[in-house]
Amino acid sequence: MGAGHDGAAREIAGRLKAMGHDVVVEDLLHAAPIRIGQALRAGYLFQLRHAPATYEATYRLWFHAPWLCPWVTRLVTVLTRRTLRRWVDTCGADVVVSTYPLATLALGTMRARGQLGVPVVNFVTDFGVHPLWVHEGTDLTLTVDESAATVARERTGGRVVASGPAVSARFNPANLPAREEARTRIGLGSGDRAVLIVAGSWGVGGIATTMSEVSDSGFVPVVVCGRDERLLREVDGLARKIAGRSVVIGWTGDMPGLMSACDALVENAGGLTALEAMRAGLPVVSFEPIPGHGRENAGAMSAAGVSYWAEDGKDLASRLKAIVGPGPAREEQLARAAAIFRQEPAALVAGLVRGATAPGPGVQDPAAGLREEPAR
Repeated sequence: MGAGHDGAAREIAGRLKAMGHDVVVEDLLHAAPIRIGQALRAGYLFQLRHAPATYEATYRLWFHAPWLCPWVTRLVTVLTRRTLRRWVDTCGADVVVSTYPLATLALGTMRARGQLGVPVVNFVTDFGVHPLWVHEGTDLTLTVDESAATVARERTGGRVVASGPAVSARFNPANLPAREEARTRIGLGSGDRAVLIVAGSWGVGGIATTMSEVSDSGFVPVVVCGRDERLLREVDGLARKIAGRSVVIGWTGDMPGLMSACDALVENAGGLTALEAMRAGLPVVSFEPIPGHGRENAGAMSAAGVSYWAEDGKDLASRLKAIVGPGPAREEQLARAAAIFRQEPAALVAGLVRGATAPGPGVQDPAAGLREEPAR
């Protein structure tokens, strides 16, 4: 369901392996019978691309009708529990980590019913916390910042730690490619003020509009189109029409290099790329966020002070001018963004492995003693 959930799973898995643990990563969409998971993914993508208003309505429904949430939880659990239990038993897991909301619902339910004898950790990948993204049956919930942790505590009444995001070490400022080398690689001049524009791995949203607004504001747009070949052709065509220079890229594995080369990021979903930019020290602006979680994340990130939400093209230009170069607006946002990387999520998971003797989340808190203050 996009790269954010998969990226968090891979990163936490890699860190746990580096600590000496054996790790198996599974995809919940493969747990349901008769390819239901694949159909769900296809339907979700169709909504985002062709009927975004329906996704916004579906997303908001659960806030207005929370009594429906248990029905979704029961359905997901019935469809996936046998496979989930088999996966856990086959690998002899000592702890299970979910980075995807529907997996959290099923695992939390199984844990609460005594059908799962090992702790469950819910890693919430976004700043916004939807009612279906947490479950009171999980032993520990990890969030990307304290505002998300506050919401998760209210909804679960359980143990919640604002650990910060799980972002690859490739995005640590000390590990980024040299700025001038990275700029030369994509054809940027020394005087260019470059703005990186992303739309996630699926290339969803009004990227062409964003590109035009950025160019009209006097910046060089560096557009990453993800895996969407149609979008790549559309943006390529637009690049030949706009007055200023631009750089258009399809799928790339060199996001650290692009972030080193550019002066700001404009995004529309508040997903993994936004978190990577925060780690890399690149200021973030949300513009024309996609429905549902995109708008939720844009609002939550703006409220936390780790990004700006530009309401229109004029506001976008103003925000970019304030943060592309040195100044108080840029420094304040970057300081707030750096502060969310408080702890090591994998270490918190490993702490549960060491104390995984609790028969259930209501009997003993296996996360007791884990530090909630910033790691030193």
